[in-house]
Amino acid sequence: MWLKFSRRYMFSPKSHSVINIIALVSVVAVAIPTAAMIILLAMFGGLSRTIETIYSSVDADIEIVTERGQTFKSELLDIEAIRNTEGVVSTAPYLEQSVMVATASRRATVTLRGVDSSYFDVLPIEEFIVRGSRASINEGGVILGTAISASLGIPNVGYPVELYALNRKQLSTLLPSSGISRQQSFMGGVASVNAEIDATFALIDLAVAERLLNYSGRWSGVALKVDNSEHIEEVKQHLEGCVGEEFMVRTRDQKSAEMNALIRLERFAIILIGAFIAIVAAFAIVGAVVMLITEKRRDIRTLRSMGATEALVRKIFVGEGMLLTLLGAAIGTLIGVGFALGQQHYGWVKIPGNMVFESYPVELTLCDTLLVVSIILVAGFVISYLTVRAQLSKRDKI
Repeated sequence: MWLKFSRRYMFSPKSHSVINIIALVSVVAVAIPTAAMIILLAMFGGLSRTIETIYSSVDADIEIVTERGQTFKSELLDIEAIRNTEGVVSTAPYLEQSVMVATASRRATVTLRGVDSSYFDVLPIEEFIVRGSRASINEGGVILGTAISASLGIPNVGYPVELYALNRKQLSTLLPSSGISRQQSFMGGVASVNAEIDATFALIDLAVAERLLNYSGRWSGVALKVDNSEHIEEVKQHLEGCVGEEFMVRTRDQKSAEMNALIRLERFAIILIGAFIAIVAAFAIVGAVVMLITEKRRDIRTLRSMGATEALVRKIFVGEGMLLTLLGAAIGTLIGVGFALGQQHYGWVKIPGNMVFESYPVELTLCDTLLVVSIILVAGFVISYLTVRAQLSKRDKI
């Protein structure tokens, strides 16, 4: 019964125009933060997913590296036993070291990683190659990040470059130049992952890297792909029992622990700020409820004279506030969800200068949407209840 009164008071044609305007403003005030929170969480979800995708393209599910030094002899690892470990889909050895890439007039320091064809089964690097192809490294070419390619002024794929690295076995204080290895190569491709990686990223064939670095039969690590991300910790524990104490088994999450902690902190901050904005917006309901109680004071006296309890009267006007909150939340949800879906399908908001993602990524989840609506409704109910209780307690004014 109280809900019928709430609807009647809300949509009554006898309501003063000022009350209608205030009610409309209240609905808009609730709708805007609702839509904003849904859009922000969708954009943050998309950004988090993008960061996860980016790091999963350069960091394997699991890596096995030596506990001491930078490289180890390949025969120290039973690679077949690792490949046969339950849950392991692919394995790829790699050799990594800082080297110098030079053209006729420019040079840059990069982190060169020597890999074989199995490396592309472990990591989806090929998805980020925007020019050239992965096949070029089989021909002695090098794949560079976009920032390196730009800083070196390389105009096209196939452009000749030289690689320089320290040869520790031949390094001499009398003839320093004898400790420098040089390798002729060419730019076989350009990869765009993100600004940080693009400024240091370089891939070359494992055999070429071994010759350049004079590390024949030595690896920096082994990258592994796991069949299911939920099994990573289980596979890691099994591998730790296989490889021995000379090696360290680490997961992608361990390598990016700081990044994951930052993402969780930022998400919590967004929800906290959104909740605060929702509470502030819910105060817009106060004006509408107060004005309605003032206008309906004669009806309230009539209801009381007919035996209506204070709880019933309170429910009627709390229901009024909740109807305004529900209407605002519904409109805001439609706007927020509509924008997020539109961004997903049509990419309205572009990212200028980005070669991998043309538009801002969004990821809309039902959980986030329900969380926003719940915060709005709870805030609306609390504000409405406290306002009605305070107003109705002033019996002498009603």
